[in-house]
Amino acid sequence: MKRSTYSIYLLLVSVCLGNPLGELLRLASERHPVLLAERAVVEQAFRSHEELAEYLDPVLYGAAGGATRIRDLPIAPVGYDTVSMGNVLEGQAGVRIPLESVGAVVSAGGAFRRWFSPEAPYDSQYQHLLGVNLQVPLGQDRGFALYGHRRAAALASCSAAVHRLQQAEQQVRREVEAAYIRLCVAEADCLVWGDATERFRRLHQEAGQLAELKAIPQYQVQTALRELQGGLADEAAAHQGRESAALALGQAMGLREPQQARACTSEELLEAALALPSWEEPTVAAALERRGSYLALKDEGRVVESEAALEAERRKDQVTLQAGVTWQGDSSSAPLASYRESTDHHWGGEVLLVWSRPLDYTGPEAALARLESRRREVSSRLEAKAVEIVGEIRGAQLRLEGARRRLSLVREGVQAARKTLEAEQERFRLGESTSAIVLDAQKELNNILLRQNATAAELLLAYSELQYALGYPQETPLL
Repeated sequence: MKRSTYSIYLLLVSVCLGNPLGELLRLASERHPVLLAERAVVEQAFRSHEELAEYLDPVLYGAAGGATRIRDLPIAPVGYDTVSMGNVLEGQAGVRIPLESVGAVVSAGGAFRRWFSPEAPYDSQYQHLLGVNLQVPLGQDRGFALYGHRRAAALASCSAAVHRLQQAEQQVRREVEAAYIRLCVAEADCLVWGDATERFRRLHQEAGQLAELKAIPQYQVQTALRELQGGLADEAAAHQGRESAALALGQAMGLREPQQARACTSEELLEAALALPSWEEPTVAAALERRGSYLALKDEGRVVESEAALEAERRKDQVTLQAGVTWQGDSSSAPLASYRESTDHHWGGEVLLVWSRPLDYTGPEAALARLESRRREVSSRLEAKAVEIVGEIRGAQLRLEGARRRLSLVREGVQAARKTLEAEQERFRLGESTSAIVLDAQKELNNILLRQNATAAELLLAYSELQYALGYPQETPLL
């Protein structure tokens, strides 16, 4: 069940962003409480399936007692589990072994009795009896048939539990990737605001020097100081956002403590976004077979089918052929002697054809009607889940294509903003511009860099969402 191969996407992001995303996912897979709970559910499902094997376990039995004037009835249990005659003290022991490969049951046992008969020429008689019995179903034995249907339902439940675990793994991976990307963009934004604050500080220093030289009026120094203070406040807000993103990453991983990541620059985010491979038109049918939520619903349908077959089996006739052979020895003088005082032979045999049919159909008919309704419910939910997954795929594709186009436009805007800022800074040094104009150019560059970070992160998130919607086709599911 554990799988640890990571897709090309994860490798690209890990290399480009310089952060071990694979290690974060591994840590989440080992410690996330939701995954631990789902694994426990899977174990419970497999244990429940193993419990059914009790039907195939050999059964030992023993009994001791006595009877007077006993009368055997046709409804008496089969086997050496009743006192077989009157005026007797008796002890019994044996074993019953179901044979799944042939669908039969073998019983072997023995009995030792002390028989009192006032009408016989002796006061008491000792008797011991050994025998083997074979029950062979003609057609299908209900015991083995019901066991088979219960096992099929249990196996389907196990598969559903595994696929619900797969669903939880995919959801955790999706949340960790998204939180990781948001942390990276928060780190990059902190660096952008740090660079902007540094530019505001240099401009303030330059404005002060020029004002001392009477090259610019004093109010331009105050304008630069105002933007510097505002930039410091925005930088502090960006650092707070980074801490919140680190906390969100820890929560996505199922941890109480925040998780930090290496500082990511705007260039690294851009490189990671541009390194994403182009995506071909996906096959929806293949995507459905990789989504744990869809597969779990299919397994629920299999559970319903097995339960319906189980209820239908309860209504069938049962015909069983029973054959047995016994050896008997008795004596009126010693407990373990093997004479023939009550019979003229030691060996004996029996053949019995048993037929039974349930007459109470009220319960099974109600159960079948309920299961038919459940079948329709699962079928409808399965179609609803397919519609939801198709919508997720289409939506992720649209967001991916839109983010690619916007990122291309924003990149051009960043280049233009850099050139504008360089030109205005040079003009300011020559006294041909004002600090306000330079500040505007700086703020435009800062804003466009923040937009580039956001757009690159949006592209990475869209690609991650598409991978999730498709069930991560470029790798086996995580774990």
